[in-house]
Amino acid sequence: MARLFPRLPFVPDETPLSWAARLAAFHTGGRLVPFLNDLGIALVDLVAGATEAITRLCDIADQDPDPVLHNTIHALGERQFLLRDESFAAEMTTGPETRFCPACLAEDEAGGYRPDALRRGRLIWRLQPVRVCPVHHLTLISRRLNRWDDIAHELSVLVPEGQRALLALAETAPVQQPSPLQGYVLARLEGQSGPAWADGQGIEQVTRATEMLGGVLEFGTQAKPAELSMADWNRASNNAWSYVRQGEDGVRSGLGMLQQRAVERGMVGHRNRFATFGMLYRWLSSPKLTKDPGPIRELLRQHIIDTTDILPQEKLLGEIVTMPKWGSISSIAKSGGVHPLTLRDVLIARRVIPAKAKDQPCSATLVDFQIGHEVALEMRRAVAVTALPGLLNASRPMVTCLINTGLLAALHGGNGQKQGKVSRSIDGLRVEALINKINQIFPKVESAPAGHVKLAKAAEMSRLPMEVILIGVFGHHLERVLRLQREPGLGGLLVDPQEVKALPARIPDKDMPFVL
Repeated sequence: MARLFPRLPFVPDETPLSWAARLAAFHTGGRLVPFLNDLGIALVDLVAGATEAITRLCDIADQDPDPVLHNTIHALGERQFLLRDESFAAEMTTGPETRFCPACLAEDEAGGYRPDALRRGRLIWRLQPVRVCPVHHLTLISRRLNRWDDIAHELSVLVPEGQRALLALAETAPVQQPSPLQGYVLARLEGQSGPAWADGQGIEQVTRATEMLGGVLEFGTQAKPAELSMADWNRASNNAWSYVRQGEDGVRSGLGMLQQRAVERGMVGHRNRFATFGMLYRWLSSPKLTKDPGPIRELLRQHIIDTTDILPQEKLLGEIVTMPKWGSISSIAKSGGVHPLTLRDVLIARRVIPAKAKDQPCSATLVDFQIGHEVALEMRRAVAVTALPGLLNASRPMVTCLINTGLLAALHGGNGQKQGKVSRSIDGLRVEALINKINQIFPKVESAPAGHVKLAKAAEMSRLPMEVILIGVFGHHLERVLRLQREPGLGGLLVDPQEVKALPARIPDKDMPFVL
């Protein structure tokens, strides 16, 4: 096979397309496509990184193919690519855009008379997260002609400026330090390891997660990806990397920072997650998201579950939350059909939440969802104390004794001492449990046998408080308790007065007060 002469070697930092364009300029003084046509190599194959096209070009140019293939971005189909050991989607590359550092291109031409054969398109310029020249710290310049020439990234066409004009561009290019994310991506492509959380996911996944988190941290929740410049993205990546390099705990710290900013903006109890997590949440919640974003989605989802108000059966980042961890007083009250202020007062009285919760909106106060939901259900089942004498067939003093002993507890948990509608109510399930206990445990009789009296008469005969007698009855310290078949509730209970008189010695201190 005839080989090109003289030999123009491949430079280890360039792309195969760059080298091919330099070969064309060096040997023909012309453009890339005619040169490839003469060699029988299709431009689309070279652009796709087809191994056959690369090796054929290397054979003709007398070049070892290994370093060229090492810098080849291979198309895998369906917009997927492979560079060395890293696979990623097309969005990880610059696509049809050509990026360059004017200072680097000016240096390529120094002392040479064939600039088109000297200018190199660096491989790192083809990577989306590389936005700053690591040599000159200049923000890269992006060019696109919106025609066929874009796919070849031919510098002689896309960057026609001479050396003097390139130096002028370098003078005006924004200067900044490359982001640590950029350094991480380049090091990873060289086979180096980095933070464990970053290394545990695809290179595109960690890149995108860092950029989107950084975009919100650096520019706020109204920022949109399409409106950020390369300098902006570099700043965003720099901001977020300080969190990402610390792994899950670090990323959660960054998410917590966004939540704190939302609180400072007066968004206490606000459930609009777009207004808290901005473009990060828009990206991860988008129905158009077809690529696996990596662990950042589950991390954000779990963080929201662990720190914010969630509704039962709410769809959060693609999955249903069957049992929320937290709920606001407002949302729990709404789902439970009770008034939020009343629910708040009950929760405070039960010491589920601190008293200072009265000083903030109910929508901003988070409660353990299961506890709050159970309390709300109790409130819906509430039975007024005034209705208990009729339900239990008991006198009003006897009902008071039931509450004082703990056999029945007021909803606020304060033994009826607090005034208010809820505090004068009992959970209906507790009332039902007491009635069932009477009906199921104590033997039925048609009439009172000799030596048995009703509870009120037993209190009169024994001169013991009704509370003690009730504890004896329901704490099973009395063995001969009966109930009249035709008289329900406490009014139908029968006890032996002689057994009642011995109660003080039989009731352990631990049973006072008694809880059903």
